[in-house]
Amino acid sequence: MSLIGGITGSQTIVFEETRVARYVALAGTAGGFAVPDASGSSDRHFFGIELPGVIESPSAIFYRTRHTGRPSFSVRINEATLTQFTFTDADPPERSWHEIIPARRPSGPTLKAQNNELIFGVSSGTVIFGDVVILYTSNELTIRIPIVITNQP
Repeated sequence: MSLIGGITGSQTIVFEETRVARYVALAGTAGGFAVPDASGSSDRHFFGIELPGVIESPSAIFYRTRHTGRPSFSVRINEATLTQFTFTDADPPERSWHEIIPARRPSGPTLKAQNNELIFGVSSGTVIFGDVVILYTSNELTIRIPIVITNQP
């Protein structure tokens, strides 16, 4: 086979894309938060989670729980249910979790660069969640940090 310019044989064209592992530690989760909260809400929503440069690829979420009794809980991000669990008397009172976030749902990619929503729900008791971290793949090496300059009189 002959190609334009006299190149013969098979040729491979390569496209390079940046891919780095990134994580987001959710603000306000380091000290833990109870579900239900003091107002009695059985869900805790985290809105507007940004994942700069996220690409459609399996990701992971990590978090800790503390509980007493046998509560049930669920964790969901956007339309993807990640965890549904009911504690038993044999379960330790403190535990760390990791779950795979699927790359895609029928409606499209699971994670978005902006406006992701993470929901922790509890029924039949109380669970304290904490140290929530999302690990994902990004095609951006740097993160844009806005610098605000104000004029001083």
